[in-house]
Amino acid sequence: MDKVIGLGKLGCAVVEHLTAYPEYRIYKIDSEIDERGSLSIGEYSGMDDYEHMLDQDSVAVYLRSIKKKDEILLVLEGGDPVSGATLKILETIKDSKLNVLYIVPDRVMCSEIQRRDDKIAFNVLQEYARSGVFEKIFLVHRQAVDNLVGDVPIQEYENSVSYFISYVVAMINFFDHTEPILANKIEPHNIARLATFGVSSLDEDESDIKLLYPIEETRDIHFFYGIPEADLDEDPSLTNKIKKHVKSYKEEDVSTSFSVYSTNFENHMVLCTAYSSKIQPVLDTI
Repeated sequence: MDKVIGLGKLGCAVVEHLTAYPEYRIYKIDSEIDERGSLSIGEYSGMDDYEHMLDQDSVAVYLRSIKKKDEILLVLEGGDPVSGATLKILETIKDSKLNVLYIVPDRVMCSEIQRRDDKIAFNVLQEYARSGVFEKIFLVHRQAVDNLVGDVPIQEYENSVSYFISYVVAMINFFDHTEPILANKIEPHNIARLATFGVSSLDEDESDIKLLYPIEETRDIHFFYGIPEADLDEDPSLTNKIKKHVKSYKEEDVSTSFSVYSTNFENHMVLCTAYSSKIQPVLDTI
């Protein structure tokens, strides 16, 4: 995915961080945004208004550089009224390979209307993904991100959340488009189009997967191991550690695979993508 669309405040914040990587072409769409290279679609009172009032012609012009068969990622947060424009935006680029990153808000902190709008969009977009209209929908729960980000100053909170999400997306996408030095890569089931990301560790005490959404009925898990070059050369136990880690998550109905990459990082990096074919339930808390 090298073309990424941010929709709404958080969606735009996430894709803004991706401008640090030259391989991405970024698009920002929001109700009122005056940044160069962005699209303002007007401010309306609710999600239904954004769906019915969106000027698709202006969207089509703005996204005209997206071509057939391009792989696209649309990033948005549930409960944001502008999310009502999602399907019409995707309709303008329907010949592309569409992926959605849906950020579930902290529903306990949402208004009743926000919870209603989030529930509608959350279920509808999952159904579209499972039916094959989208390639994949990636679910991220804001509360899970909060738990991983930890305590940060109030003024840095929103930036820390958007940066963390963008970093995980960028690293997994980088690994997924880089030749591994060792791999046992298995393509996920064709019907397993609902997914989430996760972080883990090769340290036994911290080897549990911390998923960004507690996805149910996982069918496939792929692990990405970013290993410092020195460790690849000098640690003879590394292969067994990786295989042990992968095998610990293999179950009768869950297939696991992995790929290993050389990095310039000081520490090991363990990320994963988990896939399911089940429509995920609405969760107020995790």
